[in-house]
Amino acid sequence: MSQIKPEYEAVEEFTILAKQVVDKYPDVFYGIDVNLIRCVAITNKDKPAKKERLWEIRGVQMPIRMDCSYSYYVIMYLSDWEEMDEKHKLLMISEVLCGVSKDKNEEGKVNPPDSKGWKLMQRTFKSIDYLQEADVPDILREDIEWKVSAKQE
Repeated sequence: MSQIKPEYEAVEEFTILAKQVVDKYPDVFYGIDVNLIRCVAITNKDKPAKKERLWEIRGVQMPIRMDCSYSYYVIMYLSDWEEMDEKHKLLMISEVLCGVSKDKNEEGKVNPPDSKGWKLMQRTFKSIDYLQEADVPDILREDIEWKVSAKQE
């Protein structure tokens, strides 16, 4: 049986929300140019059950970067994106932003997770399952105290 070839569509809402997150929290997401991140969604199939993370980030390195206007591609499944409310989308976007290098000299480099995720997110939201929890804060409407280091806990 042959695999279904994925079909992709740009997710403009991701870019709009990501800009709002970076603008609201410039001290946390400093150095990130959202215009260099392109989010696309697979539209013709759902995420396989064995796949844990809702998204994947890929960096675009030189020399390919010379012909590409984006340094990062975020890939997810449209069905997952559409199921999320805005609060969860914002948390997912924040998680994605943790994977983007803040160093201009490392454009296109992806930061790997600290453990099963990014510690900034785990410390701030006191869980590794914050994307699955029903009651999460709206990070654009509330002022979040980001726990950048363990000393802040």
